[in-house]
Amino acid sequence: MDVKLDNVAKMKVAYVELTGPYEEWGQGLMRLVSVLKEVKMRISGLPVGLYHDNPLETPPKKLRSEACVPISGRVKADAKFKVNMLLAADVATTIHQGPPEKFTDTFSSMFSWIISNGYAFHGPAREIYPRFS
Repeated sequence: MDVKLDNVAKMKVAYVELTGPYEEWGQGLMRLVSVLKEVKMRISGLPVGLYHDNPLETPPKKLRSEACVPISGRVKADAKFKVNMLLAADVATTIHQGPPEKFTDTFSSMFSWIISNGYAFHGPAREIYPRFS
């Protein structure tokens, strides 16, 4: 696995909070995108997933995540979504190769790389989805 260190810039996002199996995160994202289209919100970047819990330690029905999309312009949150500023961060990055069923393997390898290279997690895992359409 190829891991690189990078810095991600701060970004304003619209998001929805989710609880349940991480495999259902995409459904939350699709609901969010649909709502943003209804209110004519300008999406300005690739979707971001924030994952708060370790799926190897937390039961699937209790896993907490957020489906986020970068937005621009003035916006007010409503009952269907919230708005937040994700802070800039130094991150370890990799690109998952393979089917979605193997995400956990990639996460485990990434976690091992982070620990073995003297780094630590601060805040939720942040994933960016470059093949979203």
